[in-house]
Amino acid sequence: MKKIVPALFCALCFCAPAFSQDAKAPLSLDGIVSRLQTLSTTKAIEKVYLHFDRTTYSAGDTAFFKAYLTLGEQHQLSKLSGVLHADLVNPNDSLVKYITLQVNNGLAWGDFPLPNSLPKGIYHIKAYTKWMLNSADPNVFDQPIIITSPVLPTRVLSAQQTKIANKYDIQFFPEGGTFVNDIPAKLAFKAIDHNGMGASVKGVVVDNLNAEITKFETRHLGMGIINITPVEGRTYKAKLTYADGTNATVDLPKADEKGMALLVNNTNPDKLLIEINANRAYYLANKNKEIGIAIYSGGGAVRSVKTTLDGQVLDLNLGKKDFQTGIVRVTLFSQTGEPMNERLSFIQNDDLMNLQTAVNKSSYTTREKVHLTLNAKKDDKPVVGYFSASVIDATKIPVDESAETTILTHLLLTSDLKGFVEQPNYYFNRVTNDTRADLDVLMLTQGYRRFEWKQLLGNDETTALAYPVERGLDISGTVKANSGTPVANGNVTLLAKNGGSMLTQVTDANGRFNFPNLAYSDNTPFVIQAKTADGKNNIQIIMDQPKELTLTLDNNKLAGGNNMEKSDGKTAPASVYMADASGKLLKEVIVKDKYLESHTNTITDFADQSGLGRSLEGRLPGVSLTNGVPYLRERVGISEAGPMLVIIDGVQGGSITDLNVSDVESVKMLKNVDAAIYGFQGSNGVLVITTKKNKGQAVNKKLSPGLITYAPKGFYKARTFYSPAYGGSVKQANKADDRVTIYWNPDVVTDKDGSASFDFYNADGKGNYRVIIEGIDDNGNVGRSVYTYKVE
Repeated sequence: MKKIVPALFCALCFCAPAFSQDAKAPLSLDGIVSRLQTLSTTKAIEKVYLHFDRTTYSAGDTAFFKAYLTLGEQHQLSKLSGVLHADLVNPNDSLVKYITLQVNNGLAWGDFPLPNSLPKGIYHIKAYTKWMLNSADPNVFDQPIIITSPVLPTRVLSAQQTKIANKYDIQFFPEGGTFVNDIPAKLAFKAIDHNGMGASVKGVVVDNLNAEITKFETRHLGMGIINITPVEGRTYKAKLTYADGTNATVDLPKADEKGMALLVNNTNPDKLLIEINANRAYYLANKNKEIGIAIYSGGGAVRSVKTTLDGQVLDLNLGKKDFQTGIVRVTLFSQTGEPMNERLSFIQNDDLMNLQTAVNKSSYTTREKVHLTLNAKKDDKPVVGYFSASVIDATKIPVDESAETTILTHLLLTSDLKGFVEQPNYYFNRVTNDTRADLDVLMLTQGYRRFEWKQLLGNDETTALAYPVERGLDISGTVKANSGTPVANGNVTLLAKNGGSMLTQVTDANGRFNFPNLAYSDNTPFVIQAKTADGKNNIQIIMDQPKELTLTLDNNKLAGGNNMEKSDGKTAPASVYMADASGKLLKEVIVKDKYLESHTNTITDFADQSGLGRSLEGRLPGVSLTNGVPYLRERVGISEAGPMLVIIDGVQGGSITDLNVSDVESVKMLKNVDAAIYGFQGSNGVLVITTKKNKGQAVNKKLSPGLITYAPKGFYKARTFYSPAYGGSVKQANKADDRVTIYWNPDVVTDKDGSASFDFYNADGKGNYRVIIEGIDDNGNVGRSVYTYKVE
């Protein structure tokens, strides 16, 4: 007989007590919940989402974006970090450019100008704060963008192309984490192809007597459910048939002889139905023992209920109105506080911000002025919110709405899940019973990234943070005597050349000084003066160079590639999947370790300051320069042998004659097998040039003893999107207007009535124009609106 557990939750205050008990000692449910509350309040995480004007560009365009930085489970705008880092990474996993943005009240906006010389391919723009990098699984925002270009893509090649041994992979995930004899179970599965994308498959389950148990097939993107009740003494196999006719047979997980299962039914629009089911063997061994359930929701709320195992089946019904939209994590604990079963579910309530967008006409002509109004409400009340608006010519860039990354998909779903989520907006774009069911299967196959129970319930001492909160930019360095001895108690003065307050510091025992939490734009010139305690200035000022952040994240999320750690602790070769400009994935290639080794000639000091070409003459073995153009001497005379490929800060096609020696950090020569990673374009050798500007290194110049000028990399100043205004200029009217992004505004703020408006002009393109508005309010409520109008 089923036992109905009353849905009475522990009332919990947010002031959790300090933990002093041994991690090995039993932990009560109250203690577990208190730790969850502490996690929500004292270890709040930051998330960042970037809204782009679009995600397909041509070389020479500018990628505009707005950043929304949130803190905590309720996604309130973060006042923690004041600095946001954004990287543009090319398909070869090389940094093309990075910028640093000043964050005010959780908001910032910026852009990446895309050089004409960029090869086509799938690039990535990543965004993160240093605070995020303290996590073992950093919640870095990663958006792939497609760049079309007349420049051919750089192909990643190896000395020997590898063949794909296994086209498909499939994994099985018992609901709640356990597969137990004699308990009806949902066995979720996910099948992927060699690119990491969902693969359609159907099959039949047979037991060890070759009796057919059940048939199954994928529901959505390679995911599906097998309904099965395992029987003691039986084992099971799945006979698979993929869409291309490939057949395979795999073992299903072996069922436990005794145990409990946690089943969740999320089909009811009003209630979350939880069932705890113990098989007879487990029930007899644990009858009348206390068990507990903890529910940790996307809104940061923690609920719990205790009961005794006085029946094999226990039921619990939860009202969905008590939860915010987002992931709910239901965990079953034993009497000793051991997590036994866990299930993720996603609650979709009607609690998001409601954005109503309208234009003043039903259709428009080309170059006609458009007046757009926005009204934002939450629970039918006006909302003061912060929004970004993008208008694009949708006939020039077809949009797959299901595959879009949005403020809803990222903040509410994908940022809390491990692994790549394919077509995230499918679950939000048009919510139906089918999309809800498919989202529930996703919850069964994706892991939760917020925390691991082992770490949360352990009592390890707090480790020092690798990255403190960055509220601003620091200018720091060391003062030394000419003999190299640190100058203690010296006086250091900092003054911006363009005016501002004069700041002073006293050096410590090691001669160190630091001016913290400053706000200045890129290459702002400063004057720094240092003197000893007794006023002498015959000393040196050595400025610190900013430490480069290293992200060890997979850039090829579309392909599902990853790095596997070997048993010796070294990283194995990474499978890399390239794509052409259409997004079509190319064949798998392997980046061999030997290409990452230093079989190169690298120059980092340049004695001749008259020009980079002259400084390189005779210093790169086998290289000659003709009118500043580098050639490999060993290939001179070979039919049609061309000049070496020059790559400056990850961008192909640069010229060494255009560079000042003082701006160059290093020049690296690659030839023969070492140049193979650049494919045919590297057949004549490659010069890889890294500039100080791209590496973020500041330039300083000594003016006199104890006095230098210093121009560090500071906050990037975002460009203003150009939107023409038609009406009177004949010259302007005669110029073709082929804009793809018609309008971009990162700073739309609604008033006390929840209203805002803006004007813009259509371009020459005819067809459907697509308006996307996204945003957030001070309480962490998010919203998105998509509106389409016609231009004839």
